[in-house]
Amino acid sequence: MAERIDIYNANLEPRGSMDRIEAHRQGEWHRTFHCWIVSGSEGGALLLQKRADSMRNFPGLLDVSAAGHLEAGEPILAGLREVTEELGLTVSPDHLHDLGERVEVADQANGQLNREYQSVYLYRCDLALANYKPGADEVAALVWLPVAEGMELFTGKIDALTLRGHTYEKSAGERWEEFTLPVTRDSFLPRIQRYYLTTLIMAERLLANAGPLAIS
Repeated sequence: MAERIDIYNANLEPRGSMDRIEAHRQGEWHRTFHCWIVSGSEGGALLLQKRADSMRNFPGLLDVSAAGHLEAGEPILAGLREVTEELGLTVSPDHLHDLGERVEVADQANGQLNREYQSVYLYRCDLALANYKPGADEVAALVWLPVAEGMELFTGKIDALTLRGHTYEKSAGERWEEFTLPVTRDSFLPRIQRYYLTTLIMAERLLANAGPLAIS
């Protein structure tokens, strides 16, 4: 069955619902859910997922810890299912830190037109990656991006670094195992705004118990 999503105008006023693929083809505004996992270990880090090579959009690139579209009629926090499906974690809404909405507009080479209002949240979780149960059909690997080094990468002070995490794609025994991943800024899903840098700054503030927290 085709997935239907709610569509909006540029003022985030509802305009009905539409098949998800068709909504992207026509460039209709819609909503998505983003949840960034923040760990206090080793000076603070953001969790990144490496998208599986089988994904239709941006295969093999690093992206938000867990994210996804909302089905027609769903409230924003229904997006928490993405955290469970992609990371194997169960998260209470009470433990989320709401950063608000960000707008993303991008046209892809495959004809997909992204017009998204992204509801962005932080969630602190200090569990080791061995406690995660990622969905291997969507997630090829999980890696930690240290906050300090990530800021250096996205401000251009350094051009590359090596991240640590767990991978499924490199395991001959089809199991999650530890690995290291050399990355540059080109390793990340492309975005016009400085989304990754801003999220790193918000993660640092969260770990320091400093507020307020917001995204744009």
